[in-house]
Amino acid sequence: MRSALLALPAALLLGCATQAVPKPDDPAALAAATPQTLRARCLEGDGPSCTELGIRVERGMRSGRETAASFYEKGCDYGDANGCNDLGWLLHNGKGVPVDLARAGHVYARGCDLGSARACTNLGNLYEDGLGVPMDVFKARELYRKACELGFGVGCRNEGLLLENGYGGLTPASPESARVAYDRGCSLGDAGACVNLGNLVREGRGGPVDFARAHEVFTQACRDGDLLGCNNLGFLYDKGLGVAPDMCKAVAEYKHACAGGEPLGCTNLGNAYDEGACLPKDVRRGLALHTRACDQKEPLGCNNLAVFLERGEEVRRDLNRAIELYHFACDKKEPLACSNLARMYEHGELLPRNLDLAARYHRIACERAHGKSCAALARMHHESLGRLAPDPDEERRLRARACQQGYVEACEKAGTTPPENPSPR
Repeated sequence: MRSALLALPAALLLGCATQAVPKPDDPAALAAATPQTLRARCLEGDGPSCTELGIRVERGMRSGRETAASFYEKGCDYGDANGCNDLGWLLHNGKGVPVDLARAGHVYARGCDLGSARACTNLGNLYEDGLGVPMDVFKARELYRKACELGFGVGCRNEGLLLENGYGGLTPASPESARVAYDRGCSLGDAGACVNLGNLVREGRGGPVDFARAHEVFTQACRDGDLLGCNNLGFLYDKGLGVAPDMCKAVAEYKHACAGGEPLGCTNLGNAYDEGACLPKDVRRGLALHTRACDQKEPLGCNNLAVFLERGEEVRRDLNRAIELYHFACDKKEPLACSNLARMYEHGELLPRNLDLAARYHRIACERAHGKSCAALARMHHESLGRLAPDPDEERRLRARACQQGYVEACEKAGTTPPENPSPR
């Protein structure tokens, strides 16, 4: 799951909500009007004409002493919601004016009251982070929901992030409600919401696993230019989840994502080089891609780099650094890293044996759809390891989840059928 800063599409990582970059008013007549006509209308108190002049100044289409901010301020004063949002955005980000978050909040609020979904979203950003206004994530959620109801998909996505994260840990997470918000945002054309929805339905959080729906929304997001959507689509082909396994299709999506600057695509491409899957085997190139991704703080990239450091493969062995990277990645909810920590704690490899911590990390990984960890947790229950006790119902549930996520070794014990075209993880 992820979000992005400013106007970029949403990210797999949880955290920052997305700002709404100003969008000009749309009527063709306004866009086609001459500067002289717009100025005359602005002087007569027509807010949208003032805002349009500000847009042209900001784009370098008009020169003179008057600034974009001065035109946006006039537009806002004359009741144009877009002018308020655009002025707030300049003040929020220090574009051509000094940063003034308190004033940004004031004009965003006016724009939101006038019906600008973007202004509502941006005001929500301020409340979520406590910038220029008191921090209030519940107020932020109200504003994101209003933006969503006004038809702005980014508002839906930001509401979903708060729900999925339990308002930053203040309340229990609600992936069920997050699914609803992401679904609405995706239907409104927000690619980031589609990616976040796809992650939930692929992992079975907040509802049943639905690989077909994940494929649908990842495809939509990728088509709309979201590189994380392309990467995640590649993952479905890589693991054969809901589609026939096709490593060459997976590699094509990973290459596309990596070339566009998505670090998760780079580390997945690195895995393909490591394994020689639809590519010539090239472990050094794989290591370089993992390092590049980790340098960009991509959790999976750091996990993959840690594997090389733990083994001393193509790099000097550095166990302390490997453990540090596993912890970093697991803290970001990367399931492979959590599974690796669980392995170390369970077997006393490099870390003191601690079965309670092993169970904890297996549970985190299982919740993030790592089938092997679900099966390991079932085994620990069955063997009464740590503080876990035998629980046949829970063991069956965990093995069924492991099977559903493609870990076929668990399918026979669970008494369930593997997903179509499964591939062990």
